[in-house]
Amino acid sequence: MESMNFEQIVSNTVALQGRPFEMRVCPDQYLGGLTKIIGNTQFPTRESVINRPSSPCLIMILESPHVDEFVDNPGPAKGFTGEMIRKYLPNALGRPVQEGMGLVLLNAVQYQCSLGSNTVVYRDRIFRAAWTQGGEENFLSRLQSVIIPGDLIMNCCTKGNDFEINTPLRSLVEWAIRQSAPHISTIRRMHPASWRNEAWRDKVWQYREPKMGHTIVAKC
Repeated sequence: MESMNFEQIVSNTVALQGRPFEMRVCPDQYLGGLTKIIGNTQFPTRESVINRPSSPCLIMILESPHVDEFVDNPGPAKGFTGEMIRKYLPNALGRPVQEGMGLVLLNAVQYQCSLGSNTVVYRDRIFRAAWTQGGEENFLSRLQSVIIPGDLIMNCCTKGNDFEINTPLRSLVEWAIRQSAPHISTIRRMHPASWRNEAWRDKVWQYREPKMGHTIVAKC
């Protein structure tokens, strides 16, 4: 699996003047069966994706972990995002929940790109730097290792705050998936944190192809 030097990427991208930042990785996890997740106050389980079942799963992709994800043991969607997933996933899917289907959560970049600050401050710059310095290849390698026939991919990455001048973050992730696995049709939905607004739950966001392509290392 491709690796990257997140500490070096951060130091080369922004000036923190010695302020410490989170260096732990937020692992990809299997959260349990959808029928047990929906409407629950907590996810039934948090296990490594290595332990995912052989039955089909919904693989939900978020862009990067924020603050709640690093409380105690790191894990994706531990705060408000997880609450919205448990409450509104059927509305966002727009289709009946398949019996026996589980939920896998992957962050496109497993490190805290926000550096613990408001997401408008660092997240987009750090995500883009990480994505071009090993992050994309790392993500595709992880996706390749977990996906099996019958899985659904739901791209719920945010577009970022600088989408008017740069390719939206979610489109970078979508482009990578399409180039490496053209046979896979993704479900494109808004970030779960926005699902508090009913109008955003089943909204399909518009894909914007990056102006310049780049080499894909991993193949799904």
